[in-house]
Amino acid sequence: MKLYGYHKVPRNKAVMFLANHQNALMDPLVIAAFTPFRTYFLTRADIFVNPVVNQIFRFLRMLPIYRMRDGRDTLGKNEEIFMGCVRILKSGGYILLFPEANHNIMRKVRPLSKGFTRILFAALDQDADLDVLLVPVGINYENASEFPDRVAFYFDDPISSRAFYNKDDIQGSVTRIKQEVSEALQRNTTHIAPDEEYAEKLAYLDSLGLNYLDPSEAREALAKYPEKRKEENRTKRSPLRSILKWIFYLINAPTIVIWRFFLKPRILEVEFISTFRFAYVIFVQPLFYILLWWICYTQLNALWGGLIVILHFLLSLFYVKTGSSRSG
Repeated sequence: MKLYGYHKVPRNKAVMFLANHQNALMDPLVIAAFTPFRTYFLTRADIFVNPVVNQIFRFLRMLPIYRMRDGRDTLGKNEEIFMGCVRILKSGGYILLFPEANHNIMRKVRPLSKGFTRILFAALDQDADLDVLLVPVGINYENASEFPDRVAFYFDDPISSRAFYNKDDIQGSVTRIKQEVSEALQRNTTHIAPDEEYAEKLAYLDSLGLNYLDPSEAREALAKYPEKRKEENRTKRSPLRSILKWIFYLINAPTIVIWRFFLKPRILEVEFISTFRFAYVIFVQPLFYILLWWICYTQLNALWGGLIVILHFLLSLFYVKTGSSRSG
């Protein structure tokens, strides 16, 4: 995981992070775990499935946003959430929203919803001295549904919301802010447009062996399309990488078999594959290591059991850190 530019985000000022959304819960989890900001996250309400999950998510500073598909009668609950966000911003806090208002694994910035401007304008109207800083965040996965994967987050320069807001021209203010944020997101992630040529352009970028963690490479390559179109010519895998892959699969066979053949086929949305894989491994891998140690302990001794578990962990970690889903 690589994060670029987050040092530009000021402390003790109201900040609204606005990110593209490809990979379900993994997107906010990376920001929560790898940045120093105490950020609140606006999340689709249907994942708050029961009181226990609700409490866990709220402990993680995740706030539910209700949509039409959740039932028309639930939309009124958003007003309370929005007012809570206004209070966070007025106190100099951080909020992260996904202005596309949905997730999709496609490598493009989709049209932005105006929902985030409702929260923004409410905060600006309540405090004439408040200037909420908008920070576009481009999220770039190498291959979001595969394993192992890599991701790079690009935090753009903060944008003064006051510079684009005119309370006497709300619709114009919405349009100007959405355009500014959308252009920043397109600079900081791979943006393939238009839709009718998406598949061809994606195949072209894949054929170049493009580094999807660097959006500037994608921009330069797309600027030359279709003149520089060529047949697929992927980088060959190294023999060492292939050997490491099969060692990894062999020593993790029990957990991989359960995942590949019983759990993964049940996931209906490809955008949730990484999220469920992450949750599965967090729960299952510690149990696997406890069982591995116990077997080694009964057959050998406690010391050998510990050494084998450590060696297993280091081999797995080495495979993940030295490769990617595109090379192995």
